[in-house]
Amino acid sequence: MIGKLFSSFFLGLILYLLLDFLFFIGIKINYIDLYHIKEYYNILFVDQQNYIAMILFSSLLGYLITQKNRVKIFIFFYIFLILLSVSMLYKPIGNKIAESIFRVNNLSFQLGKIKFHGDLLYKGRVYSYIYRKDINKIIKLKNSEFSQSK
Repeated sequence: MIGKLFSSFFLGLILYLLLDFLFFIGIKINYIDLYHIKEYYNILFVDQQNYIAMILFSSLLGYLITQKNRVKIFIFFYIFLILLSVSMLYKPIGNKIAESIFRVNNLSFQLGKIKFHGDLLYKGRVYSYIYRKDINKIIKLKNSEFSQSK
């Protein structure tokens, strides 16, 4: 019994990670690389994970694939999910979804005595990438060097 639960969860985890991998490849190609954000894919992938969703969806996918009488329904459902994840590779879709996840517009920043406005494109572990409209440039700042407010 425990072996079946573990194997179905593990199989569901593999299926979930395939969907997640495709999703984050789309973000990397259509947003991170577009704005020249120097962030490794592995860090992006791990830092942005929702582990509760991972556990729930892995369990659900594992359960559904082990139901012998509903395998055909599962296959159509999973192919639909793969198509949704692959749609992230299409630039307009991938960019729009990534912007809704990472970008925060019209923030005020303070770097020492200097105040400026900009859009936060991505906040990573160590660095943040800010688009300054006034100079039309993306700047990279250490998170410990500045403060931000709305």
